[in-house]
Amino acid sequence: MKRTILVIEDEKTTLNSLVDFLNNEGFEAIGAENGRQGIELAQKHLPVLIICDIIMPDLDGYDVLTYLQQDAETAAIPFIFLTATTDSSSFRLGMEMGADDYLRKPVTSVELRAAIAIRLRKQEATIQNYCLPASEPKEELHNKLEQLESYSQAQSSLIKYLIKGVEASISKLNQELKNLQQSSLAPEQQRHLENLNKEYTKILGVVNQTSELHKILTPENTKILSQFNFFDKEHH
Repeated sequence: MKRTILVIEDEKTTLNSLVDFLNNEGFEAIGAENGRQGIELAQKHLPVLIICDIIMPDLDGYDVLTYLQQDAETAAIPFIFLTATTDSSSFRLGMEMGADDYLRKPVTSVELRAAIAIRLRKQEATIQNYCLPASEPKEELHNKLEQLESYSQAQSSLIKYLIKGVEASISKLNQELKNLQQSSLAPEQQRHLENLNKEYTKILGVVNQTSELHKILTPENTKILSQFNFFDKEHH
């Protein structure tokens, strides 16, 4: 049975090229021309890996990743960003949000082949580590499955926590910017600038904290981490 890989890319020539390459590599490649279609295909086919462009109209790559990570069925699917930008900040943001890899266009067949191989090997290793032989008691298998489910839910909670913290500060930043633009007095401008700096620091703190938590989040320590208030109560 061929393994399915989903490619989400709004540029048709690039999309067709990637799909053809993956099919020739022995995968069953499916393509989506926008973020919404990509989300639908991901939920329908549950591919073993997703390759997604970042800059797309309507829903961009970050939106797609965020949405899929909030769905328990798609949260654990390896996700590779594909983009033409050389901005290092977008690279950092993508990795902090939970992307598994980041490839710049034009990507070569060697780079793409290597990135896919690494992601699939890690995925298979994770599955093997948490699958027991048939001779093992069913109770132990059940416990492992529960552990993996909690792990997936915890990952989703971390993303929700990040989004919630960032959205609140972004809203305040936008308001302060408006106030700054409407202000004509130097003291008022200084006060608004100080407020902007505070909110910016908060955003960085949330992003950095979530990034560090993501590093230590494993199936084994999920129960310990669930004691913190950034986890949804339903996951306790």
